[in-house]
Amino acid sequence: MAWLDRGVGIHGSAPRHAAAVVVVRDGERGVEALMLHRPERPSLGQLSFPGGLLEPSDDEPLVWSGPRPTEWAKRLGSEDIGLSRRAVVAAARRAFVETGLLFAGSEGDIVAENVDGADWMLAREQLCALDISFAEVLANRLFVFRSELLRPLARWMTSDFVHQRVDLRYFAAVLPVGQHCAPLTPRGQGAWLGWVDAGTLLENPGESPVPALFAGHHGSRQEFDLGEVANPGVQVILELIAQAGSAIAFLSARRDLTVRTPSLEVRDGDPVLVLKS
Repeated sequence: MAWLDRGVGIHGSAPRHAAAVVVVRDGERGVEALMLHRPERPSLGQLSFPGGLLEPSDDEPLVWSGPRPTEWAKRLGSEDIGLSRRAVVAAARRAFVETGLLFAGSEGDIVAENVDGADWMLAREQLCALDISFAEVLANRLFVFRSELLRPLARWMTSDFVHQRVDLRYFAAVLPVGQHCAPLTPRGQGAWLGWVDAGTLLENPGESPVPALFAGHHGSRQEFDLGEVANPGVQVILELIAQAGSAIAFLSARRDLTVRTPSLEVRDGDPVLVLKS
């Protein structure tokens, strides 16, 4: 499996803080999630949700709507208000970069309905290259950051034997009304971006719409092991999505934000990842 890239007893680096957004919508078969296939991002999993590392620029002041950072710290179960604020901003920033979805709007609107076009794509490219901050993107358009559109979902920390470790906070959101997702084109960011029915992906990966998911796989699509491309956190979240009756129900459910870390054990001579409940 992709995330078993080191051996038992070999410890990796200290985890870096990261954030991701699980964007959902109601589909024909069940609740769908917006997912990325990124072969070059093993720390978050090849098949994952929009997200990335926290950056110093995420601390820059911006016009804020919704729960204040102190309240976000409580919701995330953290005593570090600055880190909590940074995680919320980073989640929204990476979602905008990788999908084009923007959790912001003008003073009179809850959320912007039109974030398409060359100017917006340029802003995403600059934000991806860290040539501009998320706060500057919003300030240039007199936009308000709508933190109330995000919900705390889960916290996962990469196992200690993995070389590039992350302490990853997941947030949940529904697809903003009037907005459409689009991949970031330069430098191959987001090799594939699309909506995936969570239940179908778990029960029958062979029907997955991800074109690159089975490239080079010698078995049948029905026999494909999702664990080869998705880390345990992604798989557990997909199970939560599949169990939800609707996108709003998924967003509204109360979550356990206790940090979860898979451990590596040797059973019958083979390394096995174990997730303690």
